[in-house]
Amino acid sequence: MNRKETHSIKTTRDALSVKLDYLSIVFDKAKAVDVINKLICLPIDIFQRTEGGVRYKEYTKEYSFGQVILYGDSKRTEANPHGLGCYLRLGGVGCSDLQMFLTTRKISLADFFNDCVEYFGEKNFHVTRLDIAIDDRNEIPYFTIEQIKNKCLKGEFIARSRNIDIRESATVHEDSEKAETGKTVYIGKPKSNIVFRFYDKDREQEAKGYKSPENSGSWKRVEMQLRKELAHGIAMYLKDSKEGLSLLAFDFLGENLRFVKADPNQRNKARWKTCRFWERFLGDIKEVPLSIYQPESDLIDTRKWLSVGGCLSAVKLFYRLEKLQVLGDLEGIEEELQRVRYSPELAKKAVGHLQRIGRMDLIPLIYEETKK
Repeated sequence: MNRKETHSIKTTRDALSVKLDYLSIVFDKAKAVDVINKLICLPIDIFQRTEGGVRYKEYTKEYSFGQVILYGDSKRTEANPHGLGCYLRLGGVGCSDLQMFLTTRKISLADFFNDCVEYFGEKNFHVTRLDIAIDDRNEIPYFTIEQIKNKCLKGEFIARSRNIDIRESATVHEDSEKAETGKTVYIGKPKSNIVFRFYDKDREQEAKGYKSPENSGSWKRVEMQLRKELAHGIAMYLKDSKEGLSLLAFDFLGENLRFVKADPNQRNKARWKTCRFWERFLGDIKEVPLSIYQPESDLIDTRKWLSVGGCLSAVKLFYRLEKLQVLGDLEGIEEELQRVRYSPELAKKAVGHLQRIGRMDLIPLIYEETKK
């Protein structure tokens, strides 16, 4: 891109979006079925129910619909004779699914947390983790991850924690031998109540093979990972606030992290001026859109593995041998395919894919051919 083209591209807040990127909630006195029916408002029969649990917890069953996952059916004990208690866990894709469910019902994330209180009681559930992501899709972003890295290495930032971790990984383009480095910068201790993460989302997507018109071009992401009391407090603040997730995200970021410009004449870092790129990014705090980004098919990794791992070529070979009638004592692959069953993890991906393309009617067929 030449200098003239660069000057013609503007960095705007229209290219920013905010999304919930991880959510986990423990319900102390509820059953997974009740959370599915009342809170998520989906029919229980579209969920796959398998053996599964969480370390150090008494859950015995996993309920999954694509990447919407709950653990429940706690062991019945003298202290818990009805086997109450369940755990809702949503990763990035699961959060996108939840947002879609809420949008379909024309309710907000604040309404979702209000429903938690209404149906299960304010003291009977705990949000244990809540991640918020801010995406910058400007071709010329507000800042690069290299700038964040340099500020951290120089100590030119003010936050609750001085702990930083910088990771880099190289991605080789398919159409050339050129490798580009993707960077991730963490601010905060890994298990603390708050960790900030800055990274090259575009490099991450390319490394995973997710190349499409929707996720091409520059894409930088800021994540706020909140845990324990802080996560629950933010959820309850959102429940009662009229701000919405995007305003809350920028407010929280501005209050808890600041990149500064070094001043050799001022020993008190708190008095150093905020650096220009951070001022521009925070801007006049105003609402930006919630992300409507729909992730690629859950099956894309599996499809890529088929090609890269050589599995497709092996299947083609056996079909060819069978057609030529030269299998000898080897069993025909067609008979083998009739007996094979999907793993529970592969079934989750298939269900997520069908849900996203609007073919939920086919989900029972996937469950029928899944390993029990």
